[in-house]
Amino acid sequence: MRPRSDLAIAPVYLLAMLAFTAMVVPVATTWVRADVDAIPGVLIVFGMVMVMRFIAMESTRRPRIVPLVAAGLVNAVLMIFVAMSVPVWLLDGGRGLELRATVVEVYDGSSNPPSYDLAVDGVPIPGRLDDWPGDGTGVVGDEVTVVQDRRGLTDPRLPEQFAEDLEGDPRPMILPTLAILTALCLAAVWPTRSRTTVEAP
Repeated sequence: MRPRSDLAIAPVYLLAMLAFTAMVVPVATTWVRADVDAIPGVLIVFGMVMVMRFIAMESTRRPRIVPLVAAGLVNAVLMIFVAMSVPVWLLDGGRGLELRATVVEVYDGSSNPPSYDLAVDGVPIPGRLDDWPGDGTGVVGDEVTVVQDRRGLTDPRLPEQFAEDLEGDPRPMILPTLAILTALCLAAVWPTRSRTTVEAP
């Protein structure tokens, strides 16, 4: 019979990973600027690795490394799906508002495409536009049509950019990825026969 104490640690791994995945949600909003969101993203992944290592070291039985590492990689993919889903969640279902905005500032990075601060009737809107119609570039004073979250929790998007987001909607991939992650967490702690056999005295 497989000891329940071995299997009981699987939800600990799973819930710890999902806690770090949940941290991606605010990073994917205008709470963190899009041009620096890689920094908290790396910190979240590093924190997840350290917590997984701590749980593994403190467990009575050490987990299998291969499925645990695979679970970490799958959770990183889940983080990407969640981050990509946040703008779709916020703008889909009529929650996005189409606005005619004016460029008030241009941020022209040396290696990245320009991004734009926008305003409507002189009132700045949250976030930055990171694209321009026709793959061109805008200047201060140019007008552009964007789709904006009513609560200002996601960066403004061009209508065609939002249409592409809907076409490649990652939300249906979240549950299958979560199922794979759960299976890998179980595989990491599932005992083998050799681990459960008691030698005769």
